Amino acid sequence: MKKKENDTFLIFLVVILIIIALILVIFRVINGKSLETNDKLVTELHDYFSSDNLSNCEGLLNYNDGVVESKNTRSDLKLCFAFQKTALEPEKEITYKSSKKDDLCVEDEMTFRTEEGSNLCKVRIYSKEEVEKTYTKMYGENVGKEVTSFKLDGFNICFVKDDKYYCGLSDEITYTVGSDIAIYRSIKKASERGDTIFIYDYFIKLVEEKCYTAYDEGEESIRCSKAYSKLKDKKMDYDFIKNYGTLYKHTFKKNQDNTYYWVKSERV
Repeated sequence: MKKKENDTFLIFLVVILIIIALILVIFRVINGKSLETNDKLVTELHDYFSSDNLSNCEGLLNYNDGVVESKNTRSDLKLCFAFQKTALEPEKEITYKSSKKDDLCVEDEMTFRTEEGSNLCKVRIYSKEEVEKTYTKMYGENVGKEVTSFKLDGFNICFVKDDKYYCGLSDEITYTVGSDIAIYRSIKKASERGDTIFIYDYFIKLVEEKCYTAYDEGEESIRCSKAYSKLKDKKMDYDFIKNYGTLYKHTFKKNQDNTYYWVKSERV
């Protein structure tokens, strides 16, 4: 009788172990393999959209209260981000002349603004090759032929012509109205599932000591604003961003060359 009880117990134990193993497998399939947040690949992907200079490329438009998808993002904006992520030096600088001071230079369907107080337009010329490689890496597609120009920031524009970019002062100046914006981002976790990498991060936009949930079209986070008003040194550390930031999820897919491209970002 004892042997039968022992056999029953062993069978029960094996069944329990199998169930636990299945649960772990299912959990792994659903959540994927965890990646270190300081992993080189994770930090590289997270920096596809850098907060170093918010005047570039209209800011961090992938942080929005809705879902922001690569396929629905303007190609000129994506090209601007790719240009900023490529370490480039101009091949040369040329000068166009306007007929009068503080006017416009128009050359080969490209329009630039003159340097202040002069009739000269200084234009930097860059090769397209490396930028387009970066673009393909970041977005998993080639640059569309519809992109003929892109704004670098509120003052500078680049025109796409032949195999070069011609960059100089834009005839349309965009000023940022209001106070300075500070952006805080911190990675919570990252995981890999099949050919997809997910990065979760906390996000805070700070304007005049008020916190907002998104870079564009965001609402104020009253809880965060109140906590920040009580912050003595006004320095946000990871714990503050974790406790009061808005959680976002960024999805990246694997390219054929084993690099990863951005698919979408969404508020969790």
